[in-house]
Amino acid sequence: MGKRTDGIQGLSGWRIQWRVVDALTYRELRTRVSEVRGGFLGVLLQPLGLLAIWMIFLSALNVNRGGSLNVVLFLTSGIILYSIFSTIASRSITAIQANEALLFYRPVKPIDTVISRAVCESGLFFCCMFIMLAGTWIYLDQVVMSDLGLFLVSILLATFLGFSTGVIFMTASHILPAFSQVAIWIPRILWFLSGVPFRYWKFPDWTRSFFVWNPLMHCIELNRKAMSDEYFTPDASLNYVIVWAIVQAAIACWFYSINERRLLTL
Repeated sequence: MGKRTDGIQGLSGWRIQWRVVDALTYRELRTRVSEVRGGFLGVLLQPLGLLAIWMIFLSALNVNRGGSLNVVLFLTSGIILYSIFSTIASRSITAIQANEALLFYRPVKPIDTVISRAVCESGLFFCCMFIMLAGTWIYLDQVVMSDLGLFLVSILLATFLGFSTGVIFMTASHILPAFSQVAIWIPRILWFLSGVPFRYWKFPDWTRSFFVWNPLMHCIELNRKAMSDEYFTPDASLNYVIVWAIVQAAIACWFYSINERRLLTL
């Protein structure tokens, strides 16, 4: 009977935690949508506007950045995956302050706030990507997708990288507030090192090492490769991203666990 009771208690604990994350995600979604003029459509228009600017810029230069992949799909892949990562990481810095009142409840943990933001942001940007894909497919009168599994896995990995980075940012910023001023620049630097609007391997060979180490670049290139087998990417490696994601998540969880009590000291 004792073992059975422990099992029920463990299951109950998971259910409570699930409900906490679910409630935080709903709260986060409402807050996120209300922050932007136009609500849900306003949130979607942000990456779409960035995509339009780059389309105009590349058209003015008469450059086909996508190669064998349609340029709209090329830019959509880079902008959306980068936005998923950077938004989760950046918004996690203020996750504790935004949910400070809720942390007085024992079931609510600081890491739950990052999980909810990761779920919210990835869901919003996935909707945006689906709209762009559907619109492009209708325009081309062709569904461009070679490997749906790799396509979804690359998005999940970008989300996972954003989550683990967000946990590190949240913890470090709470312990050392000055770190938040440095943290906001890291995603901006990664914009150039992720090959978002260009094919990095077109640059001189000596620059390749600056891009290859970045796991987000691999996610973006794998996502593009998933849409077209003809898309050429010389260095993208799924194994590299998976190993990096696991190691980074382990570091993030360890860093968070040893500082959780300090995070709850508001």
